[in-house]
Amino acid sequence: MSRSLPRDLSRRLDNIRKLRRSRAVSVPEDPADFAVNFLSWRPFPYQMDLLTDCSPRICVCAARQVGKSTTVAVRALHASLTKTRSRVLVVAPTLRQSLLFLEKVVDLLRKSESASYLLAKTDRTSVRFLNGSRIVALPSGRFGHTIRGFTADVVIVDEAAFVPEEVITEALMPQVATTSGSIVLIGTPWDKGHVFYRCFTSSGWSVKRWPVSVCPLIPSSFVEEQRRLIGEEAFRREYLAEFVEDSNSFFSAELIRRCVADYDPSPGRGSELVAGYDWGGRSDPNALVVVECGDGLLKLVHAETWMSDSYAYSVSRLTSLQREMGFKVVLEEIGAGVLIREQLEASGVDVIGVGPSEVERTMLLLRVLMESGKVMMYLDHRLVDSLRSVKYEKTRSGKVRFFHDRGDHDDLARALALAAWGSTLSPSNASVALLEP
Repeated sequence: MSRSLPRDLSRRLDNIRKLRRSRAVSVPEDPADFAVNFLSWRPFPYQMDLLTDCSPRICVCAARQVGKSTTVAVRALHASLTKTRSRVLVVAPTLRQSLLFLEKVVDLLRKSESASYLLAKTDRTSVRFLNGSRIVALPSGRFGHTIRGFTADVVIVDEAAFVPEEVITEALMPQVATTSGSIVLIGTPWDKGHVFYRCFTSSGWSVKRWPVSVCPLIPSSFVEEQRRLIGEEAFRREYLAEFVEDSNSFFSAELIRRCVADYDPSPGRGSELVAGYDWGGRSDPNALVVVECGDGLLKLVHAETWMSDSYAYSVSRLTSLQREMGFKVVLEEIGAGVLIREQLEASGVDVIGVGPSEVERTMLLLRVLMESGKVMMYLDHRLVDSLRSVKYEKTRSGKVRFFHDRGDHDDLARALALAAWGSTLSPSNASVALLEP
């Protein structure tokens, strides 16, 4: 009667077999050969250009969904498998985003039998290989505390425009100083006051610009639909890969970036939640933003939009979410807002109405809280684009008038401002009236 081997011995034998198989695997030195024949991943010409670029400093400014992260994931794997004991560090503004990048690496490995033989171990934030190489994914945080002290052969910065400049220049760039390593910055453009833009315009960097038109998988009908939905300014950034000036935006690009933070958006038990709701209609989306109030901060926990001009549908959606999350609702008590408030209160929802004379003050309050470091947001591109779309001008009477360009959408920004107004951090109306943009 046969008996099973002890677990430790069985594991050791499996490791020996895996090591033997790995020694039989030949990893192509040529990046193109590696991508096509080793990983069975066939890049488009613009992706091949990045794969084969040997420059030590690369900056990729790209539209959304054109495959920039996947292409750089292939580069990360090639660097790890062709050099023993190499260290690849992947950094993004939040842990969630850096882990999404790592998922692309793992997906590529799983689709290649040869590559899977070289894998030693995976955990939540890293991938280790039998040759001693390692890919580590970490968040940048606001000050780079989690990444200081590393030494890397390759540093990859995803969503680079939203990583604090000091983290890139003071924490990440020095990590390749002693290894003669490479740095790859990738992301969609945001503003011209950040190191991402300076690298993109520097002669010392190999620069790639990928507008949506480079990717044959994205139909023109979808592109035109997005142009109509998100507005011209956001479209130029996110689909044409253009750096757009702030012009007269009420919330500057730098101010928005300072509010982006890495945290768990799940609200704490018993925490106070406030939801700002901006009614849409036939041409504009409804917008809901939920914040958690506590420890002197407003933390974004939920943001969504939907298209509907039905009062009944929107009230039902809000009521359902309120029962699930337990927030009070703040809305503009103007026009349709009066009827929506009545219907929500009839359903047992606690509602705070903001009158016509207070609506503009909500924006002023939000900016004061943001400038005071009291607003934390995870990176939601719809929300940050909405904030940046808010324009302002002084009227002859000295008041501030807020507006947005045709095609742009400030709905989520207004919802966030309403949530801030209903929070415990809101100062008295008298003090808000004195604020100047």
